[in-house]
Amino acid sequence: MRTLLAGTLAGVTTIALLGGCAAKEIQALEPKLELRNAAQQLADAKQAGFTLKLSGSVDDLIAAAKADDPSFKADDEKIMKQIFNSSITMAYDKAGDGAEDDMSSLSATVDGVTGTEIRFVGGLLYAKAPVSELAKKFGASDKDLKEMTGGGGANPGFDAFFGGKWVSLDTKQLTEMAEQGTGTGTTPAEQQKALAELTTSATNLLEGADVVRDSADDKHLIVTSSTAKAAAEGQRLVKAINPALAGELPTEQPKDRPVVLDLWLDNGKLTAAEINVLQFVDGAKGRVAARIEVTDGAKITAPEGATKIDLSGLAPLLAEAGGGKGVGA
Repeated sequence: MRTLLAGTLAGVTTIALLGGCAAKEIQALEPKLELRNAAQQLADAKQAGFTLKLSGSVDDLIAAAKADDPSFKADDEKIMKQIFNSSITMAYDKAGDGAEDDMSSLSATVDGVTGTEIRFVGGLLYAKAPVSELAKKFGASDKDLKEMTGGGGANPGFDAFFGGKWVSLDTKQLTEMAEQGTGTGTTPAEQQKALAELTTSATNLLEGADVVRDSADDKHLIVTSSTAKAAAEGQRLVKAINPALAGELPTEQPKDRPVVLDLWLDNGKLTAAEINVLQFVDGAKGRVAARIEVTDGAKITAPEGATKIDLSGLAPLLAEAGGGKGVGA
């Protein structure tokens, strides 16, 4: 009996010690493991949405730009404020197992003006925009607006679009026009390759980075890499996606410095990411962050009542302007 009790006690003690060691190891690796799991969960999601915007102080951004570029002008300041007051939201909806029925959307707020949206559903591109409001925002006169919104003639889709209504275009026509105008087209295979290479780059940067949890906020992870690693990975990514651009990449390496990326996770899901762009400007103060907010997304559907735009009449003009299919060959 004593032998049994001693053996049991020794076993329990061993398990406790091993469990304690394992807990310490898990605790040490946990932030990076949690981030990997969150990234995989996002990659496997059937629906997701991403909003890109700037956060922080526009005055800090303007001050940094003025210090970095002596030729900075009032018009540049106005553009920065407009960008700061804008955002883009992208979303996807993987309806089934294959790529044929995948849907996506893009909506934008342009200097505070909402309503610009594009959807890809069932081989068609749907688009609408508050054209008149945007045109006035950027200086168009009433005469300019009248010229834009009238005279659609045989193609009523253009009048509908300039009137702020939904229009539809055949994505096959868009692809053919791109091929005729530039000699290139973006195929689904090329899109999949680009996505795979982006995933590889993110993984490479994560593997070489330091990931710690914010002691004041357990949902906040702080990822520290370097400009040298980011630049090297950026060059690898460009060469992998489009080798023809390899000769256009800068040969001068940036000054090596730490690069900090802030991530937020909630219940194992990535909810936001920020990078302070001012950390790349010597002497800059304050914080201006490029921020991505992640949501679960929603079902994407075709809007009702869209007016069709036939682009076939524009194809010859685009081909002539671009020199035909031989351009870029």
